[in-house]
Amino acid sequence: MTEQGKPARHWARWIVASVAILAASAIAAEIVARTAFGLETLEYRRPYQPVFVSGDYHYLMPNEKLPYVPGGPVALGYREGRFGFYYDATTPPPLSSTMLADFLYTHRHARYNAAEVDRITCAEPDATLVHVLGGSVAQGFSADEPPDTWHARLELLLRDRLRRPDVYVFNGAMGGFVSVQERLAYHLAVAPRRASLVLFVNGYNDVTIPANSGVRPGDPFQLGLRYSQLFNDGFIWWFARHSAIAHTVLQNAFNEHVAAFRRRLAEDDVVFNRQARAIADIYIENMNEVLAACEARGQPCLVAIQPARSVTAGHIGTRVDDILPQERMIQLYALLLERVAASPHAAKFIDLTRVFDRGEKLQHYADSVHPNYAGQQVLANALLAPSLAALRSAPAAPPTPGRCRRLQ
Repeated sequence: MTEQGKPARHWARWIVASVAILAASAIAAEIVARTAFGLETLEYRRPYQPVFVSGDYHYLMPNEKLPYVPGGPVALGYREGRFGFYYDATTPPPLSSTMLADFLYTHRHARYNAAEVDRITCAEPDATLVHVLGGSVAQGFSADEPPDTWHARLELLLRDRLRRPDVYVFNGAMGGFVSVQERLAYHLAVAPRRASLVLFVNGYNDVTIPANSGVRPGDPFQLGLRYSQLFNDGFIWWFARHSAIAHTVLQNAFNEHVAAFRRRLAEDDVVFNRQARAIADIYIENMNEVLAACEARGQPCLVAIQPARSVTAGHIGTRVDDILPQERMIQLYALLLERVAASPHAAKFIDLTRVFDRGEKLQHYADSVHPNYAGQQVLANALLAPSLAALRSAPAAPPTPGRCRRLQ
């Protein structure tokens, strides 16, 4: 029996030694990947948001802290348990479904959070209240500080022209949002509140996000990622969160898919035209629905089509590519404006695509789409006249006494 047991023990030791060597090699490779090559594990910079899919961008924040950001599960009354998040009945229950959208007013460039919006709305029933929705340009993303944003400038201009200090521009825009998310934001965050004017500043994200993230026209940019996490093998996502090498493999696979998707849009006229029509049709469908809802409420709403550097460059005879070649960007914007012109609500749209064609021109951009400080001022000035006209011709915004009583 002793002689027979030796081979078994030999194989057992060999297996243990092999596993130990593999584990040590994997750890060494992981250390080299992180220290020598600067690879990182998977981290989510934007938390999952119920209804909206994605939330605000949080800079250099570990995954374990994301549940505690504004609008995260903890802020909504959920507490972290052993295997997940569970609603804690001892926390204050929601007073309104709008609380799911309160995070929209807490981004870095917002000047009034959701609580301040409600306080002003209820305490100043005669105030003029402008709500802004859209993506990062609507946020004023590239401004250094909130007072430098175009919406802060617009608020000052409106107060001066209307000769009253109780004019407020509330910013509920969110970086990365497309028109379907803005449509939800209107119904969930703005419609229940009193608004003298609702101003959408958008267009660019609907045009570029399909090529930027490899999603369907009209879909939020993180939707494919969320599908992968929910319906794919969860192990690879867990592994990517703990291994920089696994994350790099996963990221490279995603980048290859997106790059192939962009090449197809750039080179295949049939595919591009089909995608472009869908982008324009979905965008105008979302905006038409919102504008029809505004009309039904007797509420003035405007939609401003934002500029893009590649399109501005095309107007002034210079070449600047974007996520897609300049020719494709110009085609996409032209189709979008064609749909706008055919809309039954065409009078409610503002074409800002040529707002930077004069003066400093391309120097107004901080990057491919976001205006710098000077561009923010130009944007505010361009929106002043249509905003004034809408406010002066609109009936007084109906009060929201029921909501104010609930929030007391």
